[in-house]
Amino acid sequence: MSILLEINDSQFEENVLRSDLPALVDFNSPECIICKTMNERIKEVAMHFRGRVNFYSLDVNKNKSWEKFEVRSVPTVIYFSKGKAVFHHAHFPEKEEMEEHLNKLMQR
Repeated sequence: MSILLEINDSQFEENVLRSDLPALVDFNSPECIICKTMNERIKEVAMHFRGRVNFYSLDVNKNKSWEKFEVRSVPTVIYFSKGKAVFHHAHFPEKEEMEEHLNKLMQR
């Protein structure tokens, strides 16, 4: 089973917003080269948080969930806790920055 699971609009509410675990969602596009690199970076970070945080990938070309969270560019990473978006990266964060946000997220 992959550490970074692909989800779609029909799964978003159940897997992200209603989950007991915090979640990181990577809003991306398959055509985006930077998104592919970001995807690999997230997988590396996810190894350290397995079982404590859920990691998802959502294709903005096939889904509309991104519209609710003001995603303006890809890749965008949003951290969710208790059904709410709590951190937002509209750039290419370093692994350490993502780890810092995930640690804060788990303390909520």
